[in-house]
Amino acid sequence: MALNSKNEVLKKDNYILGVDGGGTKTIARLINLTTQEQWQAISGPSSLTNDFTGAVNVLNTLIDDLTAQANCQSYDVVAVFGLAGTGESKTVAQLQQMLAPRFIALEICSDATTSAYGANNGGEVAVIALGTGSVGMRLQSTTEGKIMQHLVGGWGFLIGDEGGGAKLGYYSVQALLKEFQQVGYAQSDLAQAVASFINGVNNSEITRELLATWLASAQPADFAQISPLVTQHYLMCPVATSIIANHIASVELLIRDTRADTKLPVVLLGGLASFTQGLLSDSTKQTVISAKGDALDGACLLAKIALEKWQLLNESRS
Repeated sequence: MALNSKNEVLKKDNYILGVDGGGTKTIARLINLTTQEQWQAISGPSSLTNDFTGAVNVLNTLIDDLTAQANCQSYDVVAVFGLAGTGESKTVAQLQQMLAPRFIALEICSDATTSAYGANNGGEVAVIALGTGSVGMRLQSTTEGKIMQHLVGGWGFLIGDEGGGAKLGYYSVQALLKEFQQVGYAQSDLAQAVASFINGVNNSEITRELLATWLASAQPADFAQISPLVTQHYLMCPVATSIIANHIASVELLIRDTRADTKLPVVLLGGLASFTQGLLSDSTKQTVISAKGDALDGACLLAKIALEKWQLLNESRS
């Protein structure tokens, strides 16, 4: 965590900011711990690997929005950002350098970390987050009683994210391309629905030019928008059924890798969690428990811990 040294102590009202930023959207919550008032806002994607400049703009906009709503200043706030795409330390350091001066204290971590802390109120758990991407995080107590974190997956859309919404959309577009190349049109029910999505009208007629134009600018969030078409068609279209079968296999593998040799309870989070859980094997279902909170709750929990650390640090200096 980076702590901003201030010559002033915290005001009577203590503010924390939690941010959950993914490849599709970003949700932020500002809490006045003194009055328990809360303000929440939502904006576009803030994955650091997909669009760094766009992520910075989204985060700055949310900060300005929430502090205006609460009638406070950002330098009154301790913040924790749980973001997708934090695997590259240089990128995280760059964001830290840009935004840390705005706060009393700022911590930037993986959205998998905030998901894990929210899922079981900071207790031991194996969390599988299935949003635009996919990632697993294990929180496990050491013999000294400390919580150890272990991250699985989270490599991003180009090389990973199997089990996430963007990859569901990716494989459905791939199926459309295969049919188009073989027969010259969208043949299966799923491919027809995807073609209609891509050409922007309720018509499955598609051309190579339309496909090429869409693919040239498609981002993970665009592929993720197609994922509901796959889940809607999985019982009626063999192509969708096959894609979902691969999706479930990927999630089962992610769960096994995240739990490793432990018997930790599993929590599924994200937009695909409910759909996916119902299709898991019986043995895997037995390990799954309900979440006590989400990634935004986890970010706020970590921000509260960060505030307490900051206060203790400044008390020791006085």
